[in-house]
Amino acid sequence: MKRSNELRSLILAALFAGLDIVCTRLLPAYYLPPGTFLVRVGLQFLVFALAGWTLGPGWAMGAAMVSDVVGVLINPTGTGQFFPGYTLTAGLSGLAYGLILHKRAPAFWRAVLSVAVHMLLIALPLTSLWFQMQGTYPTFQASFRLALLWRAALVLPYALVLTALQKALNRPVGRL
Repeated sequence: MKRSNELRSLILAALFAGLDIVCTRLLPAYYLPPGTFLVRVGLQFLVFALAGWTLGPGWAMGAAMVSDVVGVLINPTGTGQFFPGYTLTAGLSGLAYGLILHKRAPAFWRAVLSVAVHMLLIALPLTSLWFQMQGTYPTFQASFRLALLWRAALVLPYALVLTALQKALNRPVGRL
């Protein structure tokens, strides 16, 4: 029985990794707020959150990291080169979603918490650090300040989408 659960988790993790690649590389919307840098708004957070919710922290972390590496190989974005910092960021985001959401009923406050942890405590500081290390921005503070407002602004809309999708999928996911 345990072996079939592991196989099921592996198959679902691969599906989530594939969905993440599609959502990140093919379906993002870009927005250029005045005085900032290009902002990518997409569904990647949703894939990480659903992986964490259905599979748990370890599988979500693995799926997020695999999708980042495979995504760079298939369709590089940004500098076009693999950078392990972004893989770490993706993995930590999957881990956080899994720790907060796994085996818990859909709740708006939990969605807000998970998205806020992902956007403000993981992605914002780490991406700012990676931008500074890669020379995209001269200082960590410059990148952090530019991204703080738009990342904070996306927490509530992302949490609403996540909650709605969790409620819609609550019964089907419970049977997996």
